[in-house]
Amino acid sequence: MLSRRTELATTDRKIAVIIPYFQRQPGLLRQCVRSVLDTKGDVDPLIIIVDDGSPIPAQDEVGDLHDGISLTIIRQKNSGPAAARNTGLDHVSGGTRFATFLDSDDCWVEQFLPDAVWALQRECELFIGNTRRKGSKPRFSWSKDSSRNIEPHKHTLINQKRDIYNFRGDFFDLMVFRSNLVSATAMAYRIDKFPSLRFPEHLFQGEDRLFKLRLSKRLKSIAFSPKVYAEEGEGVNVLDKSGWQTEGHLRLTSSYIKMSTMILNEIDLTSRQRGHVCRELSEFRRAFVATILHNIRHRKPLNWGCVRSTLRHDPYGAAFILPNVIRILGKKAIGAKNT
Repeated sequence: MLSRRTELATTDRKIAVIIPYFQRQPGLLRQCVRSVLDTKGDVDPLIIIVDDGSPIPAQDEVGDLHDGISLTIIRQKNSGPAAARNTGLDHVSGGTRFATFLDSDDCWVEQFLPDAVWALQRECELFIGNTRRKGSKPRFSWSKDSSRNIEPHKHTLINQKRDIYNFRGDFFDLMVFRSNLVSATAMAYRIDKFPSLRFPEHLFQGEDRLFKLRLSKRLKSIAFSPKVYAEEGEGVNVLDKSGWQTEGHLRLTSSYIKMSTMILNEIDLTSRQRGHVCRELSEFRRAFVATILHNIRHRKPLNWGCVRSTLRHDPYGAAFILPNVIRILGKKAIGAKNT
């Protein structure tokens, strides 16, 4: 029979790895799960794959990957990444203290899980690591404003071998101004301390940001490492495939409007933070109107259901539609005159 101390140590090596899955390209999920196995070290990952109605079933991709690990596949109708992550969180067993996420087109290239578990075992509530997109600098150094990056020398080194630091400063404030500093793919937290925290399922984009703000507002201790733990992939990516003049841009800007209003209504902000979110909201409203005008002008289909849903969620924004129309048309007129 295990002693209480041994049981605690064994439990503390367990961490839930939630992988929301919807892909049209074969091989990505297998590569993703393989990266967990290759970098897990002495940690016991409890892999939960939520097949969100993927055209390529998860079972076909990883059904034969056993390797002595706990791997669960849950299939549901397509409901989006937020709902898939929430389903994964709902299936984390009660005795599991730690949780993390890994997008199905991303891969861990360093031992993220052992470092995260080491930090979380020492009463840190959140551990974050660096990631990199193809052709980009690591996330910690994306901003031209150094105050919105993470520079290790400004923080407290707590493990030289693992290159892990305690974060010093106002982490929530940093998240308000630059939440994209943290990728969900390199973020592990104490699920036992925040068991009810979930992603907003009605958002098409921005659900990660709201989750990170809700979490960071409640945190007392954060650890990080500047090591690049993951390479972010190019599978089904909502943000990258919903740029200006694409079919998804109206829905994308609608989600950003909803996200911003939820931040303003739900979260206690300083006047400086509130001003920043309000300025972002103004830009999202302008982009939303610009997309409507573009579709009407070019006789493209317009999702009026999305328009109505946005205005119901943001009725105050209706007052800015005409000023934004005038502003956008005015800029076009000036541009045409100058050419």
